[in-house]
Amino acid sequence: MITRLLLFLTIISIQTLSSQTVQEYDKILKIENLKFNTIEIRVYKKYAISTGLELFRFYQDNKENWKAEFYETVASKNNNGEIKIRTRKSKLNSLKNFELIWMQILDTDIIHLPKWEAFEYKLKKKNKKYEIEDGKIISSTSVSRSLDGSSYYVKIKNGKQENEIEYSNPESYLKTYPNVDELISFKELLDLLKNDFKIFIK
Repeated sequence: MITRLLLFLTIISIQTLSSQTVQEYDKILKIENLKFNTIEIRVYKKYAISTGLELFRFYQDNKENWKAEFYETVASKNNNGEIKIRTRKSKLNSLKNFELIWMQILDTDIIHLPKWEAFEYKLKKKNKKYEIEDGKIISSTSVSRSLDGSSYYVKIKNGKQENEIEYSNPESYLKTYPNVDELISFKELLDLLKNDFKIFIK
């Protein structure tokens, strides 16, 4: 019987969106009553080492008009020195046709990407070193985890197709594991939004 043993674990930091639900994020951003359209994507970005929360919302309304919006939390101090969190909303524009951008979003395969747990086994290095311990063969594995950085929650709907995923620090993991297809596709989505709408660039 071969038992895999985690001998080396490097923890830089870890932060996931599971500590707060997307409903709680919507309350923070004051959008809990916003309808989710038949054609829409929402990308939430949560910063690990601050109270920062951002949301990109891109959709086609019931009149078939395309709209892009950006929400972000802004911290400020009042006269008593207390920190207050408010929400700022912006309308976004792009030099590209919005329908074309939607097709490019779908081409990243974001609507088909699996949950993080489905490919987490790829995020470790097999050292290919074996030892015998208590009569069992032990294989060592190295795992790196990142705490500082940003986590993303994505909800998308395209007609009858839907998907919801949350990825913790995907860009940091991609630097360590550059051949993971799921991380490559997710970065394609982020790069598309950064280039076309100039968001998520902090």
